[in-house]
Amino acid sequence: MKKLKKQFISDFSAAMLENNAAIFAGAGLSVPSGYVNWKELLRKFSDSIGLNIDKEYDLISVAQYYKNSAQSKNQISQKLIQEFTKDSKDNNLLTLLTSMPIETFWTTNYDHLIEDNLKKAGKRVDIKIDNNDLSITPPNIDATVYKFHGDISRPYEAILTRDDYESFDKSHKLFIQTLRGDLISKTFVFVGYSLNDPDIQQILSKIRLLIGENIRMHYCFRKNLTIDMFENSQDPESELEYGKIKQEHEINDLKRYGIHTILIEDYNEIDELFNQSYKLCLTNSVFIAGSCRNYGEWDEDSATEFLYLLGYKLIANEIIVGNGNIEGVGPQVINGVMTAINDKNLDISKYLKIKTLPLIKGSDKHIDSSAKKRFQDNMISEAGIVIFVFGNQYYDGTLSNSKGELEDFDRAIKQNRFIIPVGSTGWSSLEVYKTLLSEIDKYSYLTPFLDKLLIEKDPEILSQTIIDCINHIRDAYIMDKL
Repeated sequence: MKKLKKQFISDFSAAMLENNAAIFAGAGLSVPSGYVNWKELLRKFSDSIGLNIDKEYDLISVAQYYKNSAQSKNQISQKLIQEFTKDSKDNNLLTLLTSMPIETFWTTNYDHLIEDNLKKAGKRVDIKIDNNDLSITPPNIDATVYKFHGDISRPYEAILTRDDYESFDKSHKLFIQTLRGDLISKTFVFVGYSLNDPDIQQILSKIRLLIGENIRMHYCFRKNLTIDMFENSQDPESELEYGKIKQEHEINDLKRYGIHTILIEDYNEIDELFNQSYKLCLTNSVFIAGSCRNYGEWDEDSATEFLYLLGYKLIANEIIVGNGNIEGVGPQVINGVMTAINDKNLDISKYLKIKTLPLIKGSDKHIDSSAKKRFQDNMISEAGIVIFVFGNQYYDGTLSNSKGELEDFDRAIKQNRFIIPVGSTGWSSLEVYKTLLSEIDKYSYLTPFLDKLLIEKDPEILSQTIIDCINHIRDAYIMDKL
């Protein structure tokens, strides 16, 4: 199982980098926000027709039985409005997922939690509720949410009963085709979703028939069965043994559709797995913090060569580079970046992010402090690794450590980024190096590289040391945390 968890972290990270990551969310994702699951939603209706909801597994049929009895599903629709328009609680997993670079969300949930959290994360969201919505695509969209079973804003159109499911293939034909396409081309993770939905089972079956066993790999999570889950049973040990056998068959069956099941002991593990995948994804981007008015112990030619090689090698390793284009560091790094992009015929807009602090129009002053802070925080947030080089500035005529670079260090710490301080370049970077060295247990990924980062001044060796450190973080350190 540990191997599968590592594979998930690697696969989903790669999918995010390629804009091919997708989430399929069920009611389990909304429960921590204070919303009811499907069983609790139907409890009152089940009681009214003489059924015990705790003994029922086919909840779609329970909804249909109530509709048959009442000759209407009006009361269930009213219950949807009552339950899913309440104020919600904070939901850590939902906050994490909507902050990640995931562009596609499918959900059977009727609530607005996913789209609301995406908007809180500053993203522009396109919401698809029925076939008509598929023909309209607003510009500059960051994420699309497909409401597979409807939306609370249209409660009477929600997919609830067996009648609804039986007509679904006709009423949502374009939705089904879109989902099929996504399941073929994207890596899905099913979160809070049981995969017992007849619609999704039919779609997966048709995909398997169309493309055979060469189906894309997807993931879902299930709780590992333990004896305490059967404490109310007459024979807990026998029930546990039987449950494990059945669970194993279910897991193997899902593999037919390319869905691999990760067994977890605690639901918090899901948060951690997504967090590790996100951290790995972010390490594909670095921000180079640095400025230099005087290279100190370095001669200008060696410093220029080092910064050029650093920029070149980062691109050669297909790592996205962000930089503030500050004097003494930025132009030299960008020169190396641009040369590598040209040599490899890469997309400039993808691999180079220049983050020059804006000036107020018609002035030599920067934007106001609040906007400046937001801009600078964002510079760091888009990178998983921050590299500190040189770092000095004149203050009242005296050359001193750069305050701006040390502020970037504080941001990197607060945002829990990996930090590579090139102490051998001196100034603020040396101060950052000494600070991390004093707490090296927190930054143990630096341990194999500490000596070279402190004393090496050969441009070729030092630039390669930084690349080796990045690869160590990406290939070993993060994955070994599991």
